[in-house]
Order: sequence, then structure tokens, then C-alpha cells
Amino acid sequence: MNTINTASPIRREIQWAGRTLAIELGRLAQQTNASAVVQYGDTVVLATVVLSKTVRESIDYFPLTIDYEERLYAAGKIKGSRFIKREGRPTDEAILAGRLVDRSIRPLFDERVRNDVQVVLTVLSFDGENDSDIPSLVAASLALAISDIPWAGPIAGIRVGRINNEWVLNPSYEARQKSDLDLVVAGMADKVLMIEAGAQEVSESVFLEAVLFGQKHMRPVLNLISEMVEQYGRPKLDTAIFAKEELALEEETANKVKKWSVEQLHKRFFNGTQVTKHARQAILEDLKSELDLYLASEQVGKEKRKIALDIFEGIVEDEVSRLIIEEGRRVDGRSLTEIRSLSVEVGVLPRTHGSA
Repeated sequence: MNTINTASPIRREIQWAGRTLAIELGRLAQQTNASAVVQYGDTVVLATVVLSKTVRESIDYFPLTIDYEERLYAAGKIKGSRFIKREGRPTDEAILAGRLVDRSIRPLFDERVRNDVQVVLTVLSFDGENDSDIPSLVAASLALAISDIPWAGPIAGIRVGRINNEWVLNPSYEARQKSDLDLVVAGMADKVLMIEAGAQEVSESVFLEAVLFGQKHMRPVLNLISEMVEQYGRPKLDTAIFAKEELALEEETANKVKKWSVEQLHKRFFNGTQVTKHARQAILEDLKSELDLYLASEQVGKEKRKIALDIFEGIVEDEVSRLIIEEGRRVDGRSLTEIRSLSVEVGVLPRTHGSA
């Protein structure tokens, strides 16, 4: 691994979808765990990632924060007020862009980590043609990938449009007005992690073709990020340092929790008879109570029983996914191609009109 010389920033460029994509390391935000600048056209985004050194106590979730910050100067604007020159609250577009990045990168973190992770995306320049959400996604992926923060990336993202039945990669704002499909897909070379789309009516086959087309053309960016990680990436911190739940349970106790949970789930939860969400939630609450009593009878302490209940929820999620992928079974007994029972009623309200 090479070290990043801050006196001489590293810059790499590729041609991507008809424009230059440039990435740069080592110029800005050197006190963070990692930072990266991505330029696409004349749109420039800075991504910084930071991991707290201490565990946040008394929480049962992974504390990830994504801040997407627009700057008026990025578009060459100065706020009109004589008295207030700073930016106001985030725009709807900024919130949506932040959520897009969040949904793309969050699945690749270890949910057991309880240290705060913050990803800040700052739009430094905006050319009015290339949306900043795709460069932001690439910048976040690059910064996380080269950092020491445990993360199973890298990923890339791309926008796909369709104009006159022709696919268009990363269409400009003007081109998107003519497109009958606006799709953003993020993932790896062999996996899709996030899809966001808006469209006029298109068939499922067209939509699937768009996803695969986008995934194929993400590969140059993935290769570029992987190359930078190989040369300049820092060794990842051991997730076990942060993942207190499994460390806090002895292996024997953890195995008991898993064995009991899987047996009871298949007997009472995955039997195809719990067709409503309320019924399934009631069963899960009953199973949690019974698991707590079972562990108490096995002389497991109160604190470790609480940790075991957190692990139980992960076991449920894993089994739901496994049964769908490996056995084609759903929790409520439906087949993979069967939709829920639907009901429609019109004329309920006297003064409203319909909306799609």
C-alpha cells in the first residue's frame, strides 16, 4: 500500500459515458478517516468519512449519518439578503440525494457496529448539466473504500435514461426531460444494491434491461476505485472491535440462541399459516419472551439475554432471506409470483379527484 502524499495529490481520470470522470485524493479534509474529490464534467463533489473512536452506549442500531450539503457558490450564486448570507435548510433535492447515497452504502456496513459513522458530501461546483448525485455516490464509495472504516464496498452508481428507444448513460438535465425512463442503479459488478426510478409506462422487460445496462457500464468506475484501493487503501479495522453483541456472548450461548431460534421459527413462524402482519408480529413477540425465559433457565444473565434478543432479530431476517432465495418460500405462504389480495373502492370522499 502506498501512502497519500498531501503535498502532491493523486488524480486519476477515465472517460465515462462521454465525459471525463476525475477522482482526486489527498488535497482536502486530511484530518478525516478518508476523503475524496470526484469531478464529472464541471460538477465537483467532496466526500469525507469519519468514524468515532468511542462506542455510543444504549443504542440498538448502527449510527450512520449522511449529510448532503449544497452550496450556493457551487453554482456561482450569492444569496440575495443583505443580512443572511449563509445557506438555509436543505432542499428537497438535497434530502433525496442524501437518501439515495444512504440506501446504496448502508447495506455494506456491519449492523453490529455502535460507533458513529458520518459521511459528508459537499457540492463544491455545479455545472447545471451533470447532476451531483452520481458523483456524490462515487465519491462516498471511494472515500469509504480507501478508509480504515469497516465497509464491504466498493460500489458505483449510474443514471440510465431512454430517448427514442435508445439507452442514454448519465443523461444531462435537458436530456432527462425527453427521456421516458429515469433510473439510478447502484451496486457491484455482480450485485445490485439500490434502484430508484421514475418513468412513463415501460414494460418489466425494458426496466430489467435498463438495470442490467447500467450495471454493465458501472464497471469502469468500479475498476478505477478498486485500483485506488489497492494502491492507497488503508487496512480495515477489525469489526470485532466494535461488534460487542457477539463478543459479549460465549460461543456456547450464541449457538444455543441460534439453534433454539431457528427451530421455533420454522415451527411457528414459517409454517405458512400466519398470513397477516399483525399475526406475525404477535408470534415474534411471543418468541422473544420465550427465548428470554429459555435463556434464564439456562442461567444466562440479564444483560446477555438482552444482547441475545438483539441477535434473534438478525436471525429472523437471515432466515426470511434464505428461505426466499434457496427454497422459494415466503413467510405468509405466498409463492414468489403471487401478489397480496387487493381491494379498491371509489367515491369515498365527496370533493376529491383521482391522482396517479
